Amino acid sequence: MNTSSPEHSAETLEQLKKNLVYGYRILARYGIGLGLLAHLTARLPGAQTFWSYKWGDSFEDVTVDGLRECDFQGNVLSGDGTVNASLKIEGMLYAARPDINAITHHHADNCLALGAIGQVLQPFERSAARLYEDMVLLQDYDNAHIDPLMAKAFVDALGQRNAVMMQHHGIMVCGRNVQEAVVVTKEVEISAGVQLKAMAAGALRLLPHAEAIRAREHKKTERSYMGVWNYEVGKINQSTPNLFN
Repeated sequence: MNTSSPEHSAETLEQLKKNLVYGYRILARYGIGLGLLAHLTARLPGAQTFWSYKWGDSFEDVTVDGLRECDFQGNVLSGDGTVNASLKIEGMLYAARPDINAITHHHADNCLALGAIGQVLQPFERSAARLYEDMVLLQDYDNAHIDPLMAKAFVDALGQRNAVMMQHHGIMVCGRNVQEAVVVTKEVEISAGVQLKAMAAGALRLLPHAEAIRAREHKKTERSYMGVWNYEVGKINQSTPNLFN
């Protein structure tokens, strides 16, 4: 069953699914999504459904056959198996934000540690400025998908931003497409590790506001994130040449 908007062609859907598979494996290269405790979902622009991977798989093993289409309540619309129950919160974000077409969530070490001390990523260098004034800190106990009040608080806290650092529960990153969301996710995890090291050594010295804004806007350009994406896709194709055969 495919309930995506009729104006989207099958070719566009197939490319979305291919990008999702690349995205899972790119994140796995950086230790993100190994095991069961991570999300990467995406939808076609305007669609009232989204795609994820089947519960029980790990990012490094996901294939196109393992993808499942879901409604915004997290119900699988075709194929066997289920998906992570907490994907309901992502359905709420898709419903609230038409500009969001891909979402990641993970508990990798660096972002988990940064959230644990009540910090968000700071613009101490250009790459770390990619979410400057675009990330909010929120206490979260992995219950937003079952607690309506917490779910509303989560959506309200994100507002028009694109990332939530969840104290006690990792990070969530939203993007305009899979490529952007995946690149931002892996770069933020790297920058969070550098920030933790810098904070352990002394006080952070941040970019001036105007320079942080300039860096953020550059990192948001398609040329910037697609350059990283294409490099990573090349690495996946080298290591797994028959991924889509």
